[in-house]
Amino acid sequence: MTGISLAAGQRPNIVWIEADDLMPRFMNKLGEGFGLTPNLDRLAEQGVHFSNAVCQAPMCAPSRNGLLANLYSHNLGFYRNGHMKRMPEGTWTFPPVLQKAGYETAYIGKSHIRPPAGNPKASKNEALRGYGFDYVNCTGERYMLWKFLKEGWRIDDNPYIQHLKKKGLYEQWVKDNTGWPFKKSRMENDVDYLDGFTTQVAVDWIEQERDTQKPFFLWFNFCLPHGPYDVPQRWFDKVAHLKIPPPKTDRFGHDVPAPLLKDNKPAKSAEDTAEHRLGEAANVAFMDAQIGRLLDSLNAAGELENTVIVFFSDHSIFLGNHGRLHKATLFEEALNASMIVSWPERFQQDRITPHPMELMDLVPTTFELAGVTEPNEVAKNGLSIVPLLEGKKTNGRQYAFSEILGAQAATDARYRYIVSEGVEILYDHKTDPFEMKNVAGDLPEVTERMRKAVNKWMETTGPVHPPKTY
Repeated sequence: MTGISLAAGQRPNIVWIEADDLMPRFMNKLGEGFGLTPNLDRLAEQGVHFSNAVCQAPMCAPSRNGLLANLYSHNLGFYRNGHMKRMPEGTWTFPPVLQKAGYETAYIGKSHIRPPAGNPKASKNEALRGYGFDYVNCTGERYMLWKFLKEGWRIDDNPYIQHLKKKGLYEQWVKDNTGWPFKKSRMENDVDYLDGFTTQVAVDWIEQERDTQKPFFLWFNFCLPHGPYDVPQRWFDKVAHLKIPPPKTDRFGHDVPAPLLKDNKPAKSAEDTAEHRLGEAANVAFMDAQIGRLLDSLNAAGELENTVIVFFSDHSIFLGNHGRLHKATLFEEALNASMIVSWPERFQQDRITPHPMELMDLVPTTFELAGVTEPNEVAKNGLSIVPLLEGKKTNGRQYAFSEILGAQAATDARYRYIVSEGVEILYDHKTDPFEMKNVAGDLPEVTERMRKAVNKWMETTGPVHPPKTY
C-alpha cells in the first residue's frame, strides 16, 4: 500500500454518496452561490473539491456500470443507456476486494446496474449481491417506476412501493404519478418521497443493521436531482427566494460534430429552461437535506470522525447552457462530475484543486483507504487520489479521459480536448470557462499533445468494443 499503513482497527469507513445529473454550479459554495446546499457546503469546507473531475461516460447506466467494473465504455461496449443489457460473464467488480480486506459492503438506492450474463433475469438486488455487496436495497428510479406503473408492470416487490402500501399511501402515489407531465409529490413527510425513503433505509442500516465489528463501505445512490422535478411543493417554496441565473451560454461558438449532439436536444424556450432550473434547485435542496440526515446518522452511530465521505455525481446536465437540454456529450455541462472528498482527520480542508480526476480514480482510492496493497495495481483503471488529498502536487495523472460513441475527450488542469469524426476541438478554460471558442488551430502544440494522449489511452486500455445491444 502507498501512503500511510493502517492497522485493521484503524481503517476508516468509506461512504460514496452519488447524485444523479447534478450540475456542479447548483452547489452553493462550489458553484455560483444560488443553490440551497448547507450540507454540501459543510462537506466542502471540511474537504477537497475537484473542479476538473470528469465522468468516463456522461449517461447514467454507462457511468455506474463502468464504475462498478472499473472499465471504460469502450471496454464494455456500453456507451448509452440502451446498450449492454447484461454484464459480460466473469466481469471483475471492485466490492469483493473490499470484502476480502474485511469490510462490510452495502449498496442502497437507485441502480442502473445490469444483471450478469449467466443470470439475465436476476433482480437488481440479486445481481448486486453477486457483484460483492453484503447488504442491498435497490428501489429503481422515479421515472422508471412511473413507466412500470403506466405499462402495467408488476412493482409490488419494490421496497419503496411496499413502504407506501404499509403506510396506506400507495393510492396517493398512484394519483401523483398518473398522467403527464409529472405532478409534484403530495407526500406530507419527506421519508415518503422516494429519496427520503432510501435515505431512511441507509440511516437504519448505519445505526442499527450493519456489523459493528467491521469497517464498512456504503455506496448510496440518489435518484435526485435527476428529473422529473416532482419534489413536494414545500421544497419549491424553500428555493423560491433564490436568484437562479439564466444559462451562461445559449449556443455553441463553432460547428459541432453530430455525435456530440445525438443524445441531447435543443432547449425549448427561455421560460421552459427557467422552469427546469428552478426544478433542479428544488430537487438539489431536497437531496442536500437528505445528505444532512446521512451525516447525522453517522454522527449518532459514533462513526462520523472515522468515515471518509465521497460525494460525486454520475455526470452533469446542460439545463439550457449552449442552448441544450439533457446530457450524453463531452462538453463541460454534461461531463463534469461534482466531486468532494472529506475526511478532516487526515485530509486537507476547504481546498479546491484543478488537478484532473476521473470517476475511475475512486476505486483505487477506496482500495488505498481500505489498506489494500498496491491499490493502483489491483484496480483495473484509475489512480488513487490519496496523495492529492494529503496535499501533494500530483498523483501521476496528467489527463482525465471520457468518451461517448463516436467521440473522445481529454481534460487536464487547463484544457479540454475533444475529437469526433476527425474534427478536433480545444478549449482553454483559463480564458474560456464556458467553452465557446475552439482554439485547436491557434494552439497546435497543445492540440497535438492531447491528441496523442487520447490515442495512447485508447490503445492501452483496450479492448475496444462496438455498442452491445444484447
